[in-house]
Amino acid sequence: MLPRPWLDARFALVHGEDSDGRSAAVQAWKAVHVDPEWEVFSFTVCAEGCPWAEVLNALRESAPLGADRVVLVPQADNLLEKAKELPAAVRQMLQEPLAGTRLLLVARGTLSAGPGRILGAKPFSEWNQQGRVLKLGALDEKDAAGWIEGQASAMKLRLASGVAQRVAGRLGGNPGILRRTLEVLDLLAGGREVSLELVDQATFRLGEQNVFAWTKAWQGGQIATALQALRLAQEDAPDSGGALALLGQARREVERLCRLAEARRLGLKGGPELVAALGLGPRQAFLLDGYARVLGRIGAEGALRLLTLVNQTDLDLKGQAISRSVAPMLNLTTALCRAWSS
Repeated sequence: MLPRPWLDARFALVHGEDSDGRSAAVQAWKAVHVDPEWEVFSFTVCAEGCPWAEVLNALRESAPLGADRVVLVPQADNLLEKAKELPAAVRQMLQEPLAGTRLLLVARGTLSAGPGRILGAKPFSEWNQQGRVLKLGALDEKDAAGWIEGQASAMKLRLASGVAQRVAGRLGGNPGILRRTLEVLDLLAGGREVSLELVDQATFRLGEQNVFAWTKAWQGGQIATALQALRLAQEDAPDSGGALALLGQARREVERLCRLAEARRLGLKGGPELVAALGLGPRQAFLLDGYARVLGRIGAEGALRLLTLVNQTDLDLKGQAISRSVAPMLNLTTALCRAWSS
């Protein structure tokens, strides 16, 4: 169930890597705020990656008498990168919305409330306190196991002892990936209890029973192994499902590089604040050295180019890109290997 304060908020924000959860949340918010009778005339969806000027213009458009102007920004990550760079007109609009306007901002990544970050600065810090910010990001391994058990119970799917922990350990904490995994296990089980052996059978194709074989390969500069893992993933899910799952892992790693570059620009040298700025947990601080090594080699501009390539690959896989690359994941795999290879 989505929190009522967020659903009722006239100006709201949803962020996090759970794509299924984001989509459901957007539809639920829209159902509350958009009058179906006047939707064609009062509801505007801004272009992905649009500037603030487009958002402001959409909010200022007139709506039919008695209806509110409702604006959805489906990919607002670029608008929410730097808290200090919000234009004055935008800040005023977010703090004092025009009468008869409603706005939903959607960020595909998880936003931080740390110093200098968007959720740590006004007006979004106030939105957060008021319940107008909804986070649908990745779960840590402990929470992921509990989430899996809850979802399995709702699906009337019986899990053997240790299954939830094994699935969480292998697939990470992305709720969308975990949800699809449970759906696959439900089909394979055929009404029987999901055993540890069934989990092994369902996940063995990515090599050495590790769903992160592709990520580990390109992080180690092993181009041949990475391409082999990519081929197996695409064979298992020819409808791009496997490639999208891999892309989610790449996005997480590249976004952490970009967050590290931004944290350093803001003067963060290390410690818990830097760990939090990268979206890492306290027990993941050991990963900082690896990200620092890669960033030291490719620089902030190189990290930004990688993130741009990830976004372009996402569009390619979904059939929305202008370039229509014949091998988007092949190009991305090669670029990642070059960036991480020592």
